[in-house]
Amino acid sequence: MKKASALILFLAAAGLLLAGADKKEITVAAGQTRASAINAFNARLVVDGRLDESLFLLGGSLRLDGEVSGDVICIAARVEIGARAVIGKDLIVIGGQLRKAETSRVDGTQYHIRTRQDLKKITGSLLPFLPESGGLTFFKVIKIFFWLILSLLALAVVPLALGQASAMLAQAPLRQLGRGALTLLVFLLLLLSCLLLSFVLIGIPLLIALMAAYFLLLIFGRAALFYFIGERLAGFLKLGANATLFIFLGVAVYTLLKFIPMAGVWLLMVMDLFALGVGASSILRKKKSLA
Repeated sequence: MKKASALILFLAAAGLLLAGADKKEITVAAGQTRASAINAFNARLVVDGRLDESLFLLGGSLRLDGEVSGDVICIAARVEIGARAVIGKDLIVIGGQLRKAETSRVDGTQYHIRTRQDLKKITGSLLPFLPESGGLTFFKVIKIFFWLILSLLALAVVPLALGQASAMLAQAPLRQLGRGALTLLVFLLLLLSCLLLSFVLIGIPLLIALMAAYFLLLIFGRAALFYFIGERLAGFLKLGANATLFIFLGVAVYTLLKFIPMAGVWLLMVMDLFALGVGASSILRKKKSLA
């Protein structure tokens, strides 16, 4: 139930973000072949040719009467699967509308999520089909919106602290990187200790408290990092000073890294070290000011 409610929350947030997005059209005409995946937001997609990858659509509409070798994942979209359509893996439609011709072919599993019961079913089986998606997509996008929402909440609750943390990151980036690595090492040692203590009852609440503290630290640190990246990018593009814009731009860079193979993984790991470091530095600074 909690997983289903969380997914509903993310999809609602996605809908709000889509309301202000510009619509675009992507077409793969009959006889054409597209090698790269389609990841589209609030767009009109027409695929009459062949897509040698997966397709992800959030909002907008899809008319498919060609062939997709990977997954077709649509959220809050109008989906029409024509008579000649062939989908090599899964067809997943969450919300929105689905019209599917009987002669179309889906080689994987078909999910059409319209009710709470459907949603509970798919969240219960989410992990089994995600590896078949070739690393695309559904889970990545959900995580992106998840961090966007949490970062905006952090900005609303502690805007001054985020600005100060961004300034600390600008002043001493290597110090924050080293402090992040140390924080991660301490966390792993504490985690191991709590896991060992979990064989007796006392370790369980300690483990829960440790995970909660780490998660809160990561939320603040990532929000500060997004703020820092967005602030620099907005200055470079001369977009003006707006904290909310900074968060959006920072999350946009984070999103791009998500879809870069190999190098993106390492860069995201380094980003998390910066995030942990600036989060730990902010706590230490707060303690010094209270002392």
